[in-house]
Amino acid sequence: MDKLFYPSSIVIYGLSAKAENIPRIISENLIRWGYKGRIFGLNPTTTDLHVNGIRLFQRLGDLPVVPDLAVTLVPAKFIPSIVEECGAAGVPYVAIPAAGFNELGGEGEELATRLKTCVERYGVRLVGPNGVTVANTANGMCLPFVPLYPPPKGGFSLISQSGGAGLMLWNFLSEENIGLAKFASIGNKLDLDELDFLRYFASDPETKVIGMYLESMARGRELCELAETIDKPIILLKANHTTAGRRAAQSHTAALSNDDALLDSAIERAGIIRIRNFKDFLPVTKAFLLPPMRGNRIMVMSPAGGFAVIMADLCEEMGFQFADPGEEFYREVAQYTNAGVIRFSNPLDLGDVYQPQAYAHVLFRAMHAEGVDAVVYVSQWPAMPPGDDVFHRMFRTDISKEVIGSIMSSGKPLGICLFGQAETMAKIKRNLSVPIFNTPEEMVRALRAQSDFHAKLERRRTVPAGQPLALPASTCDAIATLSGMIGEETLGIIAGCGLRVARSWLASTPEQARLLAEELDYPLVLKVVSPEAVHKSDVGGVLLGLRDGAEVEAGFLSVRRNLLAALPQARFEGVRLAEMAEEGYDLFVGGRRDPSFGPVLTFGYGGIYVEVFRDVQHVLCPTTAEEVRERLARLGTAPILRGLRGKPAGDIEAFVEAVVRVSALMAACPTLLELDINPLRVLPEGKGVIALDARMLIAGGV
Repeated sequence: MDKLFYPSSIVIYGLSAKAENIPRIISENLIRWGYKGRIFGLNPTTTDLHVNGIRLFQRLGDLPVVPDLAVTLVPAKFIPSIVEECGAAGVPYVAIPAAGFNELGGEGEELATRLKTCVERYGVRLVGPNGVTVANTANGMCLPFVPLYPPPKGGFSLISQSGGAGLMLWNFLSEENIGLAKFASIGNKLDLDELDFLRYFASDPETKVIGMYLESMARGRELCELAETIDKPIILLKANHTTAGRRAAQSHTAALSNDDALLDSAIERAGIIRIRNFKDFLPVTKAFLLPPMRGNRIMVMSPAGGFAVIMADLCEEMGFQFADPGEEFYREVAQYTNAGVIRFSNPLDLGDVYQPQAYAHVLFRAMHAEGVDAVVYVSQWPAMPPGDDVFHRMFRTDISKEVIGSIMSSGKPLGICLFGQAETMAKIKRNLSVPIFNTPEEMVRALRAQSDFHAKLERRRTVPAGQPLALPASTCDAIATLSGMIGEETLGIIAGCGLRVARSWLASTPEQARLLAEELDYPLVLKVVSPEAVHKSDVGGVLLGLRDGAEVEAGFLSVRRNLLAALPQARFEGVRLAEMAEEGYDLFVGGRRDPSFGPVLTFGYGGIYVEVFRDVQHVLCPTTAEEVRERLARLGTAPILRGLRGKPAGDIEAFVEAVVRVSALMAACPTLLELDINPLRVLPEGKGVIALDARMLIAGGV
């Protein structure tokens, strides 16, 4: 994409000398930003020779060179012909800010299809349509069609699906003196999408932090797999995230799936930092402008005791440990006190230190203490009358060059939060080379995100990736012969994956049920077999504790009556008899195929209360034992598995292994659309797990 972001020449379609000409704004941005490449205008109807010193042409073939980049802001109906012209002439990139394509449907869809045809036929690459396209502070290339002054140069690059939202964030960045490297507004992303720009920014030397605002994510799995290979922080704001339940569920898994929760799980695995609103881009980016926090020990400091208490609460809530800088540090601080009325500890109240020059020394010593991984400092710059009193001098010097030098020499982050009048704060931010946070809350959350990112990056570098579990080829071969909603064969298939299943028989008549029951050990479980009975308990289709043949025959007739009473059109195919499993904890494991993330698993507390508790976690398939353990511990019901009130702990490791095996099955068998194992009983520790019921949906059926 170098020719897109570093073009040697640009042609602007539709440029004219008219004052109301919108493409003219693009030319003025290029001039204002100091773009040094050649700029041409193209307008087949104009008689003007120049606009803003830019030469105009009527035909692309009249240009002295084939431009590296064309930008066309003309009505949508003309754009396919322009793109075809550019493709035939060898122009590699076309930026299309114009709207009126597939976002409108109808004729717009037809125009979008014509653009895609040009991409396939000529290899020309498109940015947009329906976005403000691209900008690069390194060379002054700026194509948005609104007047823009050059922002501060820096290391933040943004990929935004929305042009307006992207420009809003651009303004926020400038106000906070956060420098911009590159900008890409991708709009409808008919060709180039977030993956293309993410891949480019990952290798771009100017880009240090990558931000993304997305409303759709068609290639979610690919994006996450790419992100796992990138060492730069990626901050994501994903909007349009309430799409769960758009299709009817045929299993527990689909009913419990939540697209947004799945997104959280996927991007967490990839190391992407998710935020919830636009302004969160600012503090998280600021945190990454500081040196990395390599541990979890934090030192809290403030000249105001109230701020110290607030920060203490925040740090504990975010899981930080309070650092111990050592007794020598506290003795040095005591030398600068006035009344000696404050007991020194962490959090450190500096309210008794009235010597302005002491702040630089105290912060330096804290930053360089062996037991400290980061320092957070909160203060205020109150509005004061002119004069040089001690308070004015103190607040003027608590962020001195020496303090900034402490950050550089220690290699540790110093989070600084200041309160004051807006005009004063804006001036401070413009003139300081270190970021200033606006609230203690955003500062601590941002440092948590920064610390977690570097810890995950270190694990990625030092811990070898686990090998995916290999399954017998016969397992997928068996699935390939089936289609539709499968109940009875499912237990046999998952048994082939190494899962223990309940010993059971299928009976189609009361007499056969009684005869087969003699092959099992009483007491028995009897369950109705019907494709329509997704929730067997809801239709009276489950009986427990049957102790002899007479109860089995009666149970057969009972569940058949119950089924037909609840679902008159249901197909009754018989009953399944199974030995009652040892008492334990009923969980469930389910898989499905997400249109963006592919095969995914959901697991959590199961049994008949699976949709009551809705206590679930999500993972992409295949997964690892480490990831399953970590997510299992997040379940609200996890303490139950560890044993409560005298009950034995469940065999957690056996459950973890079962989830890994099911994830391998979902990953290996592309025709397996949904899989639901419920309940998967977790027996007492050391005794394993046992699948008591299961069903699957296989492509090719209904």
